[in-house]
Amino acid sequence: MFIEGKIKSFNAERGFGFIALEGGQPDLFFHIKDFPNKSLPPKAGEKLQFLIIEDQGKFKADHIVRLDLKAEQRHEGAGRPARESNRASQHHQAGSRKVKYIALIGLMIIAAAAAAAYGKYQGYQAQKQLKAQQLMLEQQRIVEDQRKAQGKLQDQVLTEQGRKNLESRPEQIQSSPQPSKASAGQEISRPAADSNPASARFKCDGRTHCSQMGSYEEAVFFIRNCPNTQMDGNHDGVPCERQFGK
Repeated sequence: MFIEGKIKSFNAERGFGFIALEGGQPDLFFHIKDFPNKSLPPKAGEKLQFLIIEDQGKFKADHIVRLDLKAEQRHEGAGRPARESNRASQHHQAGSRKVKYIALIGLMIIAAAAAAAYGKYQGYQAQKQLKAQQLMLEQQRIVEDQRKAQGKLQDQVLTEQGRKNLESRPEQIQSSPQPSKASAGQEISRPAADSNPASARFKCDGRTHCSQMGSYEEAVFFIRNCPNTQMDGNHDGVPCERQFGK
């Protein structure tokens, strides 16, 4: 069975030592070749667990277990996960801070882009409003110019066609033949000038023949107001007699 003891002495040059046993028993021999973890030399006072066997008529320790070394390994093994956990936690915290910084920078970039877009939109709206105001001012100027032009046109009494009519009337009056007499002392009556306001719808447009007339009133208007008409062959002042039965 396994018993426990402590190293009493060890000769590193010769590679052996003795273990002090409990209960006043004599010291037990051990050799370095039976020691585990030979890279770490035995130390006086180190606690061991072992079996006592007989070798060549002498008793020695075998299957040695270094209890203090195992305790240290257990302690180191327990501390290692804690250190690894701490390193992992620190790494996680560093990664979390990095993510926060990146997110903050992203938000700042988005805010700057939004501000720039809003500024461009405001500038576009201002330019649009300015153009609208300029267009309104231009329209007002055009309306004022038109009003001024219409005011000048109202001062003109005669139109171009009216001037032509006035210029042709003296010649017509001078060249109009005297009325022929059917009998001595008797004058053929000329048709009275048409005072119907409907004659205002007629105007001189270059027509000169009866076939171009639509009514007797239109023919009378043309021979009285328009030059070069050929609708009164007998010069009695009655146009288109045969066509309109006069």
